[in-house]
Amino acid sequence: MLFADIQRTDSSPKRATESDFAFLERSAWSPIAVVREMMEACLTNYPAGEVKELIERIQCGDARHFASASFELFIHEYLQRLGMRLTPHPELPNGSTKRPDFLVECPDGRKLYLEAVCASDDSARDSAAEARKAVALQVLDGEHDPNFMVSVDSDGDPATQPSGRRLATEVLTWLNTLDADALLNVSATGGLEALPELHWQHEEWRVRIRPIPVNVEARGKQRRLIGARGFGASWIDGWSPIRDAVTSKARRYGELDLPLVVAVNVDTFNLDPIDESQALFGQEQFVFSCMNPDQEPRMERAPNGAWRGPAGPRGKRASGAWLFNNLSPYRLARRRHTLYVNPAANHPVPESFLIVPYMLVIEGYLRRFEGTDLATALGLSVAWPE
Repeated sequence: MLFADIQRTDSSPKRATESDFAFLERSAWSPIAVVREMMEACLTNYPAGEVKELIERIQCGDARHFASASFELFIHEYLQRLGMRLTPHPELPNGSTKRPDFLVECPDGRKLYLEAVCASDDSARDSAAEARKAVALQVLDGEHDPNFMVSVDSDGDPATQPSGRRLATEVLTWLNTLDADALLNVSATGGLEALPELHWQHEEWRVRIRPIPVNVEARGKQRRLIGARGFGASWIDGWSPIRDAVTSKARRYGELDLPLVVAVNVDTFNLDPIDESQALFGQEQFVFSCMNPDQEPRMERAPNGAWRGPAGPRGKRASGAWLFNNLSPYRLARRRHTLYVNPAANHPVPESFLIVPYMLVIEGYLRRFEGTDLATALGLSVAWPE
């Protein structure tokens, strides 16, 4: 079993330093119990020889391993319910020592290789610095004030571990000087932006704290201190991580005897279809005429996509890019996904695989075709798991 068969009593929200598996394992919240049941059910259908390694990756505490292993688990379940048969890590006839995640056999016997990968639009973040910040904020979040919660926003990264105890002490001392009743009136008229701020800094990590006054009837009750958290302002590039993931996997196995579909789980707040098409066919750009400055600029694609470069079509080893918008155990019913078919691929995607939602280039335009989405295949309501 993936999760222990125990009585759970802790229904508190996920903590800043808590891994996804640790949260799922200890949470007594009823929707999380539903998520655990779904993952266990999917695991019973996973190939027996691969289950042990998959469980180890999910349980290890590393967010990347958890994301990639659970992504593979759900893709396997989804395709199996669509009548396909999946064989993990098939040997390749071209002599490559590398193995794709699955060999997929469609209901009509046609076959393809499937590779699953995760990509993120915040890959530029320093993971070690993020961990240091999480440790300090975990200490702050464990404190309690009878009259306030706090909103936390920050920017910059610390090179050494900030003192969570010092941060918490300064925040609690400051909150003790504030009038909750007066600030309730301020927030009612001016919102959070009108409330006072406390600025705290450790090296290059700058933290901004705002008080959130608690309603009179709720004061004195035990609660976590952090009520809202922001992650600072930064430029988000939603398309190049997709392009790089598709390009990398297309090159990984050399020339193949079958089509290769690269499934990419994109960890982003909102995956825009524009980013999807830019990643594969090139970045949208305005082109201005030097000869005629008054002429209206025209829209073109830069030759920097996974499937279109300066010399024309490229990335032909990838027959399709199957893009998922931040699929996770908690969001199985509400995540959009689309298979983009590469019009210049060495091996076309089998028609019998095109029962998932997909995009096809027709006369120079992308056209979407609806298929059986993941929620329908798994029999989940829109509100799942609430």
